[in-house]
Amino acid sequence: MTTAYLTIDDIPSKLTPSIVDFLNKKQIVPVMFCWCERINYYRQNAIYALKHGILIQNHSLTHPHFSELSFEQAVEEIEKAEEVLESLYKEAGVKRPFKMFRFPFGDKGGKNEAALQEYLKEHGFTQLDQSNILPAEYEKDGAQKNQGDCYDTKWTFDYAEWRVRPNSGFSIEDSISKANARFGAPTSDVPESGAAPAGAKAEQLILIHDHEDTENMYKGYFETLINALLARGVRFVKPVVR
Repeated sequence: MTTAYLTIDDIPSKLTPSIVDFLNKKQIVPVMFCWCERINYYRQNAIYALKHGILIQNHSLTHPHFSELSFEQAVEEIEKAEEVLESLYKEAGVKRPFKMFRFPFGDKGGKNEAALQEYLKEHGFTQLDQSNILPAEYEKDGAQKNQGDCYDTKWTFDYAEWRVRPNSGFSIEDSISKANARFGAPTSDVPESGAAPAGAKAEQLILIHDHEDTENMYKGYFETLINALLARGVRFVKPVVR
């Protein structure tokens, strides 16, 4: 068995409620990172997620490359997104247990990286418990060696299903091949529950996206990819911060 956190980027979309329902059925609690300007179109879908036990966290307001921003612009992206998130939690009647941030594209800010890490630390952002995630697991997906010491949330495995687009040459089968390379071939049928045993700590931090464009290319992609992990012995840990 491999234990993991599940993180989902770029919510909300029209798919969000169906993703939430699927994960609730599988007893999987993810962290959803919110592209906050999308709240203008799918606010009630984000509220639905919160009311059904999902954690929603900061993925910036407009989803820019942070290395292309000044420090002041980067902070504005984070703070305006925070305003949106606080209003969502308030409307849903749910207490936000902690604050997390993920840089879009994994772009940690270029020349402003150190200053942004200090900003996140000073403003109460935290990261998921890393105590059982080896630095080498981050390195396999291109993250820096000291990610466990940072105040943003990276990942150890990206399904890359966001690449499934017309004429891209990348398919859902290619995403599943990535799972094979990291977690091996299927070892069992898909279980009813995807939850890790009580007390388990995560060894991986998995990334998948909430994208209507991917759904248009491969109907049911989200369920397919989660079930592929479950069949390979991956079980999901409830989010716990360090």
